[in-house]
Amino acid sequence: MEQNKNVAATNVCPACGAAFTCGMNAGLPECWCASLPPVLEVPSIAPGDVGACYCPDCLRRRLEEVAARR
Repeated sequence: MEQNKNVAATNVCPACGAAFTCGMNAGLPECWCASLPPVLEVPSIAPGDVGACYCPDCLRRRLEEVAARR
């Protein structure tokens, strides 16, 4: 599932600072990241912050880096 362009951004990527929409934080039934392999941990965040998930570009790049090391 691609990011829903009609839903306001809910997160800021901890890697690049891009604003993006997390489907779970936006109340959608599924997030775009659900279609990607779950091989990375979600970055840690400070208490009270809204999720620190990576944006689509950074998550895909990190997944490619993990795959290249295997």
